[in-house]
Amino acid sequence: MGVHVLNILFEHRFWLQILGDHSRFIYNSLSPNEIDKISKANYFIEKFDALLYQARKDLTPKETETLTMAAYKSTHDLRNFKLKIISKQLTGEIVISQSPTFINHMVNELEEYLFILNQVMNNIPPNVCSLNYHMLWLPDGSGHAASISSTLDFTEKSFINEARSFSKTFDDLYLKAIEFSGFTRTGLDSFPALDDLNFTAEKVMLNFKKYLEILLYKISNKKTLGTLVPLVLDHMNREECYYLTKLATVSETKSPNCDPTKPRI
Repeated sequence: MGVHVLNILFEHRFWLQILGDHSRFIYNSLSPNEIDKISKANYFIEKFDALLYQARKDLTPKETETLTMAAYKSTHDLRNFKLKIISKQLTGEIVISQSPTFINHMVNELEEYLFILNQVMNNIPPNVCSLNYHMLWLPDGSGHAASISSTLDFTEKSFINEARSFSKTFDDLYLKAIEFSGFTRTGLDSFPALDDLNFTAEKVMLNFKKYLEILLYKISNKKTLGTLVPLVLDHMNREECYYLTKLATVSETKSPNCDPTKPRI
């Protein structure tokens, strides 16, 4: 199997599982009265699970091309579904426990996958710098931490305070990334301050991953209380792993010792 096919399958194996997770989160958060939306969410669970099953095979270039086109269509359909949910949330026409911003972050992630698929289908060479990854994953990390702090039992003060601290740190790094993105108008996409941001983001994200792993163990074994389910923490951990993996391809940071495509728990 060629390197090009392996690279594409890596993206499919990560993203298709992530979108299957998103579909599960939506399914589990909808009111029982939202019958049509529940049915649609279940459709996407089955669709992305089937695509992921295909992606985990040793595919030929032609089979990979077919998978890519199918993934693009289903991902675009899921985007429309998520946006429809947000629209109804903003106008008070749906009952769902996820916040509009939480689902909006899901749309941000989904659009990154669509961007990658579009490059693949049109043979466009990747042209990104570390800021592209910071702009997506730093606010996502902040959202993860904020979500954790609001879904832990209020007796879990230590974990809650840690989550809030991570959220603020990610927000601060994101603000820096926004300014640095403006600096690229000079024609530079690498400079010492950006190198420092890369290393700082790597360090903070590695610490956050350790936090997620500890919390996952404790939540799974009922040692920590809250409404968090293990899949949410596992999902977050895979996303942080992907961020660090991609960051290492465009900077001097190290590739993390983890696999963003590992099967969900």
